Amino acid sequence: MARKKQATLLGFNRTFEVSPECRPYTLRDNGFQPTRNGNFAFERKLDSTNKAGLVLKVMVSKDLENLRISTVNNKGFNSVNIMNLADNDMVVEKVNFIFDGFVERNVLVEVDK
Repeated sequence: MARKKQATLLGFNRTFEVSPECRPYTLRDNGFQPTRNGNFAFERKLDSTNKAGLVLKVMVSKDLENLRISTVNNKGFNSVNIMNLADNDMVVEKVNFIFDGFVERNVLVEVDK
C-alpha cells in the first residue's frame, strides 16, 4: 500500500493527514519509531483475545508529508477490516482513542472528505 497525503483506515469514515506542526521529535514522543530508511512507524496491538491478533500500523514518510494507515493480522501480511469483526466495539474504541490522541498532540489532522 503506497503512502499518500491523506489516509483512511479500512472501514472507518475518518480521514487523516500529517499535521503541518508535526516534527520528528513529535512523532518519537508519541510512540513512533524511526525505520532504517528514515520513515517513522507506529505499531500497536489492538486485540489480545483474538488468536490471530490485530495490529494498528501508522507509517509517516521521512519528509513528514505522506501517511499510510492499516490494521493487519499478527503476522503483518493481511489487511483486516475491523468493522466486519464480531464484537468489535472495544477495538473500534481503542482505534478512535489512539487517533484522537494523535490529533490532540498535533501528529495528525482530521480532514473532511
